[in-house]
Amino acid sequence: MALAKKRSAEQTEIVNLRSYDLAVSDSPWKWATDNAPAVKRFWKKAIVEKPSMFNGQVLVMGGHEVVDGCLSGSVHKTDFASLLYFKDRGLPEEASVRNVFGCAVVRSVEGHLLFGRMAPYTAASGRVYPMAGTPDPEDIVAGKLDIEGSLQRELQEEAGLNAADATRQPGYLMIEDAGMVALCAVFDFEVSSRDLKARMMRHVDMQDEPELDEIVVFRRAAFHVHHRMPGFARILVQHLLD
Repeated sequence: MALAKKRSAEQTEIVNLRSYDLAVSDSPWKWATDNAPAVKRFWKKAIVEKPSMFNGQVLVMGGHEVVDGCLSGSVHKTDFASLLYFKDRGLPEEASVRNVFGCAVVRSVEGHLLFGRMAPYTAASGRVYPMAGTPDPEDIVAGKLDIEGSLQRELQEEAGLNAADATRQPGYLMIEDAGMVALCAVFDFEVSSRDLKARMMRHVDMQDEPELDEIVVFRRAAFHVHHRMPGFARILVQHLLD
């Protein structure tokens, strides 16, 4: 059987977005349907290693374009197992989708960035990035994907922070990197990074099974080399701290 062609990094610069318009399609994700037997075998092994993972519904983005600062396109419902298999295969081009998600960038009064490190039992174990999560049906509003609602929910659930307590910078920083499209919003808190980290860790410690196991503070752009991070997260650190 021919190996899937892995997607290379497509874009390393940041695009400033003012808005998005992502309609939820009724059509299935064809690549996932075609690869259903392989996905089933993959998932069976994956949950042996990490039994706490749940195969719920998630959303992926199909055709899309950016015109006049607005990202428009369509998203398809699929299951988490198919998305994880897509990632494991290197986000192959022939799948014809992007792993789209919103992320909340926490910035302290000194300008430091606070990211989360994923807990060992999660799919992204040990990786460091902003508060983020794969969109699911809970993020559908009036037939469209609500990225803003998704990222603000992740900010609350993962870090225990309320968006209303921060100054939200306008628009989104969009990074498309090797099959992933991150729409990042920056939230400025009038709180020191030390106190913010303590607040966030208290929230993590109160949970029985938190998604994060550590809060990582970036004071300089070069600090990203010491952590396991996806490309979009490294690009963010360099852009915001350079």
